[in-house]
Amino acid sequence: MNFTRRRFLSRSLFYGTPAVAFGYGSLIEKRLIDVTRTDIPLSGAHSHLDGMKIAVMGDFHHDDFGDNHLIRRAVKAINDEQVDLVMLVGDFVSSDPRALEPLCAELQHLRPNIRSFAVYGNHDRWHSSISLSRMLAEAEIKLLTNEVVEFQEFAVAGLDSVWGGAPDLPRTFAKCPENKPILLGWHEPDTFDHYQDPRVALQMSGHTHGGQVCAPVYGPILLPEYGRTYPYGHYRKEQSSLFVTRGIGTLTIPTRFLCAPEVAILTLRSGRDATAM
Repeated sequence: MNFTRRRFLSRSLFYGTPAVAFGYGSLIEKRLIDVTRTDIPLSGAHSHLDGMKIAVMGDFHHDDFGDNHLIRRAVKAINDEQVDLVMLVGDFVSSDPRALEPLCAELQHLRPNIRSFAVYGNHDRWHSSISLSRMLAEAEIKLLTNEVVEFQEFAVAGLDSVWGGAPDLPRTFAKCPENKPILLGWHEPDTFDHYQDPRVALQMSGHTHGGQVCAPVYGPILLPEYGRTYPYGHYRKEQSSLFVTRGIGTLTIPTRFLCAPEVAILTLRSGRDATAM
């Protein structure tokens, strides 16, 4: 009797744990908003940007189990932080451009001090290029496709998706001023290895979902092409930083596990090491 009970309990644990984890991930964790705060160190040449706050959000995949209430709460979280810039790092939908209308109806309420920007993700390029450009313009979000917008003390650049589009790195960087730091949006994070330019203070990327489903200790289980070297978080090389967000939505399976939806608040800091909370 004891043996049978032990065997039943062990089998329940073995087979039941994945089911419980999936249930938690699909019913609870994928509806959470994790507001993370990271200090991004600046080189001496970029120190005049000390204190600038940037919100990074992306990978909505709003036709793939999208949640309007989740986006509404994410927008509110960003507005509560009173950020200077917003960078939306792509993959607004997976394949159905009809989902852009309810998504942009929420994103239009973003209120940064300066402006909101966006770049294409690979899924956007594959399925919704024209619709996305129009809908973001109506939401007063500037979509950057191998483009640069110059401000008094910095420039914001955005490159096309390396997987789904046609990024032109040399031409885009040639448009950037020689004496100003660049804040760069580029959907796929492994592009961080594609250049060495001291003007780039920060590259902001998504694409990986942070793994979306992560194993304890091991971390992300599956990562996409162009997202395997830099899966999540803050990375540094010479004078440049990369931040990769976990994103908001889900793709293929409607669950997140140990990888909650993220609104990333980045604060540029002069003469300090980056810290994350």
